[in-house]
Order: sequence, then C-alpha cells, then structure tokens
Amino acid sequence: MANQEQGATADGWAFRLVDDQLFITSQSDPAKQVQLSPQASFALLSYLSPHRDTLYWTAQQGQRDEPEPDSSQPFSDIETAE
Repeated sequence: MANQEQGATADGWAFRLVDDQLFITSQSDPAKQVQLSPQASFALLSYLSPHRDTLYWTAQQGQRDEPEPDSSQPFSDIETAE
C-alpha cells in the first residue's frame, strides 16, 4: 500500500506527497502534473525558504485586496465632530 498523505490545495493546484514523491497537479487539468523526487523537493524547499516571509506577506496582501462587503461606504456610521 502506498504511503499517501492528505495533501493540500491552493490557487488551482493540488499538492500530495506519495511514497516520498511530491506531486503537484492542476485541478483544472489533471494531465498537467509535476512529480518531484525527494532530492528535488528538498531543493525546492531550500530555494523557497529564504523567501518565506515575502511570500507570506504577498499572499496576505492578495487576500486584503479583495473588497470587503461593507467597504462601499467607509466610515458611514462614524459621526464627525465639528
């Protein structure tokens, strides 16, 4: 039986670790798939590691750029003092 973990999905991509192989698969077109060996996966982690904070903040900024439901009238319930 294959050693398969639950996996994760993000931005249209599925990530699974199966028997030490990392599979990155397009959710819209499962024929588009990359399979990385443990050595290649480790190299990818090493490459991304120094960029972790930048990637985190960029991802968070993308979530904040989406309009809030009540943002059409900012401060509409705040009275101004004269």
